Amino acid sequence: MPESYKKDVIRVDYRTGKKILFSSVRNNKPDDFYHISGDNWESDISKCPFEYGKEALNKTIKLVGGDEHSWKLKVIENKFPMLSPEFDFIPLEGLLEEKPAFGYCEVIFETPIHNLRFSQLGKEEYLRWLDTIIERENELYSRDRIKYVYVFKNEGPRSGASLSHTHSQIISFEEVPETIKDEQKKISEFIDSNHACLYEQILNYEKERVLVENNTFIAFAPFGSKMSSESLIMPKRHVNYVGLLSSEEKSDFVDILSKIIKTNEALFGKISYNILFHEVKDDETFIFMLRYAPEL
Repeated sequence: MPESYKKDVIRVDYRTGKKILFSSVRNNKPDDFYHISGDNWESDISKCPFEYGKEALNKTIKLVGGDEHSWKLKVIENKFPMLSPEFDFIPLEGLLEEKPAFGYCEVIFETPIHNLRFSQLGKEEYLRWLDTIIERENELYSRDRIKYVYVFKNEGPRSGASLSHTHSQIISFEEVPETIKDEQKKISEFIDSNHACLYEQILNYEKERVLVENNTFIAFAPFGSKMSSESLIMPKRHVNYVGLLSSEEKSDFVDILSKIIKTNEALFGKISYNILFHEVKDDETFIFMLRYAPEL
């Protein structure tokens, strides 16, 4: 097998022109879930590489609230990244187009407590998590070649997570993903045709599907939901980037996010779900939103 096939690479589908990310490194990532039956699961703490005393297994980027033995939040380099700033092979051109998957991958641990679910965290911990995301996004955007930063969270074995210790991930790309470009095109077309903001119209039309709202944020079940019980959380003020939220907006945002997660767990039990940040830092026609997608 050629050496390039063993790296994180981006290949272009010659039928469609779409770019596809291949990462063999992630095949080796650890898994501590066991006794999985639907959304009932247990985990083996001895297999978790993020507990106190296992600091040598990871490269720490940031600690909040203490040192390596007493932190409240921790950011590390992803040991099994889908993107990397380092590569040692020559890109392919022509029909079989391939290039290195350049970027950075980080993991945020919101709590040192292994069996504590994200839904069980308090407001202070949610705000610490959000402030850290904003800080890390700003730092990553300052790096050469980085054009897009994506934040997401997989909770539970059916969400795609391989480790039960609650955590979020930040991935930074040298190109804006094609799904975001498609949405930017849709926004531009809507503005040209209607001379109005797409997202303001969305909030007007989605009023009957509102789940909860407060002074600065609103959550609703979108008309075009991709799955049952999906929720979108949007600011009432047009903000395209999470780093532009005011202190009041950040507080209201985590209040609604916590309520959405806890309400779904009250209805459906301990479920797996995905949290996906949706934003574009340098496009003011875009709007920041968070997608909550439970696996029911």
